[in-house]
Amino acid sequence: MGNIEDLLKKRKEILKQKDEEIQNLDEEIKNVCTKPVTLLFTDIVGSTKYFETMGDIEGRYMIETHNNLLFPIITSFDGTIIKTIGDSIMASFNDPVKGVQCAIKMQKELKKHNNKRKPGERINVRMGLHYGEAVVDDKDLFGDMVNTSARVEARANGEEILISSSLKEKIEEHYFPLIFLGSEFVKGKKGKIDFYLVNWDNKPEEEIKASWKQRIEKQKTEKPEKDWTTNLKKQKVVIRITTDLGKLADEMKPPGKKGNPYLNRVMIPHPDMFFGRRGIVKRIMGRISAESPQSVSIVGERRIGKSSLLKYLNFPGTRLEYLDEPGRYLFLFIDFQQLRTIDENQFIGILFTELAKQPGYEVEISCEKNHDGILFLCEQIVKDGYKFILFFDEFESVTKNEKIEPDFYSFFRSLANNYPLAFITASGKNLKDMCVSHEISDSPFFNIFAVHYLNLFNRNEAGSLITIPSEERGVPLEPLAGRILETGGLYPFFLQMCCSAWFDFLETEECPASDFTDSPTPREVLTMFREESYPHFEYVCETLGKKELGILKNCVQGNKVDAESYPAEILERKGYVMRDSDETLKLFSKEFEIFVKKRYAG
Repeated sequence: MGNIEDLLKKRKEILKQKDEEIQNLDEEIKNVCTKPVTLLFTDIVGSTKYFETMGDIEGRYMIETHNNLLFPIITSFDGTIIKTIGDSIMASFNDPVKGVQCAIKMQKELKKHNNKRKPGERINVRMGLHYGEAVVDDKDLFGDMVNTSARVEARANGEEILISSSLKEKIEEHYFPLIFLGSEFVKGKKGKIDFYLVNWDNKPEEEIKASWKQRIEKQKTEKPEKDWTTNLKKQKVVIRITTDLGKLADEMKPPGKKGNPYLNRVMIPHPDMFFGRRGIVKRIMGRISAESPQSVSIVGERRIGKSSLLKYLNFPGTRLEYLDEPGRYLFLFIDFQQLRTIDENQFIGILFTELAKQPGYEVEISCEKNHDGILFLCEQIVKDGYKFILFFDEFESVTKNEKIEPDFYSFFRSLANNYPLAFITASGKNLKDMCVSHEISDSPFFNIFAVHYLNLFNRNEAGSLITIPSEERGVPLEPLAGRILETGGLYPFFLQMCCSAWFDFLETEECPASDFTDSPTPREVLTMFREESYPHFEYVCETLGKKELGILKNCVQGNKVDAESYPAEILERKGYVMRDSDETLKLFSKEFEIFVKKRYAG
């Protein structure tokens, strides 16, 4: 096969030459870099719920089991595994008959596997196949037929195999048990596609057609086609700066100077309450300040401080500190935690509404709540010389939302590519692993993000959190810094709990921290810390997979643990284990170790 990049470059160089030469080159590209193939897409049904229920490690091993079952079958039918996309497989076959035979064999092997498993442990896979001309580049395939193959697979239920009419024509002489389901429109195609089901397990035809009719009616009800057109002449966007960012920063109400400063358990309301994370703040603001702003995905475990980091990046003072022309940036913060079921138009409506509320700016928006409205807004932002930075907290609420179509993500990617616009998102896991379908997880939208993982504090960051707020409130905890670190660890959430317990105790007893540097931690402090932290420890352990929990048990029991194993890497990334000076693993805090020993390793 020729190199398509070289040929496309050559095509571009002669674009201004005669049409005949261009047509000849197009013909060369077609002859050299396209071929007819049968493409198979598979997708595990319910994998997102499996990960949420069983934990990351069990989910990973479920996918490994899936791959170990299906990969050998694909190769045995002379198939080529093009790539895996999360819990999905994309494979090609030169022989259409072998492609269908392979899909049938895979479903039968999965059925054997599932017959030996409990309902919650079964692997249900939907499959779709299509035949057509694909563009070949190295080991990958591109083109309209790839998109069509994905659309066919997306219409299948678990344990089903659907094929297109083009593939049906290629296998007609081989008498596969096919049932015609109907002709339907799919995204990105002008005409309808004929869908056929391969009835590999001999289900009653009436039952199959009833199921198909039901899902088609449901899709039409839940996801009606949208008309994105609008009269652009009627739209209006006016942006005016009304208040200097420096004045905004000065006007922010500072936190009070009395009482326990460690009680806040939600997103920080003021920049003075933010500690540490200077390195990642500098890196993210560096990407925002690039000539073409770059998008960033912040990933971290529950209560690690993702939302507070996102909020801190959005404060006026942060912009003043890190950006050369902070007034030329429009920053917009949206928390999607309570917006899990919105549709695309509601998404855009919320964006417009929140933008109009931005402090320091007067933003007048009169746009249709659709793609054209967003395009008009971006055009006006460019015209007025602004850069647009969107901060999306709990963005997995969007990627898991069935009402948000794959095309919506492609549209947002085009915005980032064509306008001075970037997305800064926060989520519990990598966004590609938290999508409602592989069609979405495979979207090029996710390729625009640089991923930054939020982990434990370093000791200097932890020291600042311990010493600065307590000193300002007149109950300095600095003499107990080592004791607090041992109890709460470098996990910010639990460190704050421990500081809070000590602060309340010392303030109530009216004695200095130095009185306890050489004595055991008072029972009252431990009781306060455990009452608040243990429910969270319980939640952590309940959401871990068996292998992750096994590592925690081995750590507290003093057994040898492979620190380089995948489950250990996951635990370290999440912040629940850390490396000791000799590179052995230990739990992040003494109290977490005591909890695990009592509950799980006693």
